[in-house]
Amino acid sequence: MIEAMTTLHSKKPIDEHLERVYGAATTNDLSSAYAGWAQDYDADVASMGYRFPALAAAMLARHLTKRDAAILDVGAGTGLVGSWLHDLGYTNLTATDFSPEMLKEAQTRGVYAQAKVGDLLKRLPFPDDAFEAVIAVGVFTQGHVSVEGLEEVLRVAQSGAAVVVPLMVDSWERLGFQAQAEAWEASGRWQRLDQTPWSAPMPNAADHKQDLGAVFVWRMA
Repeated sequence: MIEAMTTLHSKKPIDEHLERVYGAATTNDLSSAYAGWAQDYDADVASMGYRFPALAAAMLARHLTKRDAAILDVGAGTGLVGSWLHDLGYTNLTATDFSPEMLKEAQTRGVYAQAKVGDLLKRLPFPDDAFEAVIAVGVFTQGHVSVEGLEEVLRVAQSGAAVVVPLMVDSWERLGFQAQAEAWEASGRWQRLDQTPWSAPMPNAADHKQDLGAVFVWRMA
């Protein structure tokens, strides 16, 4: 799912989708908003030059050479990340998303071995230590999943697993992600392997060309 934006000024169809997504008061509201966006989502985010799916897949490829590794795509949405990972040669991909409609779109790509509806703020439908890598693009952001959802990501990640999470600078600094990530680094729960420079992940978004984000990679202890 795409990273958070403030309300845009013009009333284009994409603006209405964004207002519904980021104005959702409950998980059901958010799910309904994405259900109504599923068919147009890929074209809309492409129009903004959305870079996080490709960058996150590339960052995982830098640190995971095993092409048949079990990888969980959390918040898979329509499968943009899975498509990039498939193109990079990964063959054992699992998708999860809280929106059945978005997940249905993801499954049409034919790149996922399995796809299951799941909610990070409850319990994902996977056992402990199930995956050799977890990637979560557009998940941990304003109006979506809070920092508490990271615990569920770590639960399903094996020892030594790579965890790839893009974050906008506001989410990193103001929503508790920096504090939590650095606390786990200090305690040895995971190790930061890599980070892209802060840059604009939506360079064609009229009101958000200057919004900065980065892709982080951690290794589980």
